[in-house]
Amino acid sequence: MIDTHCHLLPQLDDGPSSAREALELAQALVDAGVRVVVCTPHYSRRYQTDHDLACGLLESMNGTLARAEVPLRAALAAEVSPARAVEAPAGELTRRRLGDRYLLVELEPDTPVGLVGIVRERLEKIGLTPVFAHPERCPAVRSQPHVLDSARESGALVQVVARSLTGGWGKATVSAAWRMLEAGRVDLLASDAHGARHAGDRLAGVLDLVSGRLGAGALVRLTEENPAKLLDRAPKPT
Repeated sequence: MIDTHCHLLPQLDDGPSSAREALELAQALVDAGVRVVVCTPHYSRRYQTDHDLACGLLESMNGTLARAEVPLRAALAAEVSPARAVEAPAGELTRRRLGDRYLLVELEPDTPVGLVGIVRERLEKIGLTPVFAHPERCPAVRSQPHVLDSARESGALVQVVARSLTGGWGKATVSAAWRMLEAGRVDLLASDAHGARHAGDRLAGVLDLVSGRLGAGALVRLTEENPAKLLDRAPKPT
């Protein structure tokens, strides 16, 4: 699996509080089948993560993984809040991109549905394409899923996260996540892991569930083929 949404880097946001905890999370991801992870520290009003600091921590993390012989390769992007996606300077967003032209933008529980289009239009102006993270957690988008269809028609991608499929955010989120997956509205499945506790078991269980309900081919598309296309600077996944 290529995990395109994970809070692996320590002491940046609400992820691991130490390098030791980060290493434990990395091992849990490997145990679940992850071979490449994109570290996506929050970039929001609450977590104004310094990207240069994140770059240094990424280099340190990859060194730690190599010394510990944990077979995981880490890359760096960010999880950008809708407000930052609209307001932040173009350069700050561009340097936090995922692959060559994508930007991971979280849809929060209180995100208005109209922000989906506003974010897409703003990013288009600066040469970026949104990957909308966990829309299943956003009641406004859950009630109007056609906005995701419009966004995807213009090139945007949709990412569901593992915890949504296991009840971590309630029954409504579980139901919405599965509806989106079964309707073909999802391009990527990611861990959104913040710590080692239960992360590996949860992710492994979700991968089995998705394979069982949607088929092995769908799982490969969501966790390997489409993520690889993002990181390989390819056109929009199909």
